[in-house]
Amino acid sequence: MHLQNEFTTLYNEIELLKRDQHSIVGERKLITLKNEILDILKTLFGETSREYRVVKLTNSPATMFKVMNHIASRTETLISIKTAVNM
Repeated sequence: MHLQNEFTTLYNEIELLKRDQHSIVGERKLITLKNEILDILKTLFGETSREYRVVKLTNSPATMFKVMNHIASRTETLISIKTAVNM
């Protein structure tokens, strides 16, 4: 649950950075966010996961946002499947 809250916070911050990509402060913040995202992805999926490698290799907030969207949609699907099975 703690990682999910961090994930949501980072997701929202990347959304803001994606809108303003030309700011120097944004570039520094992007590096910080990228490191935080990598820590979470490493914990969740490991360093060999595709998500981790894509984020590690990119400097684009849009790409990081897409990876996080992918993880969020996959998580929602898994939760709905588990809910349906439990009923």
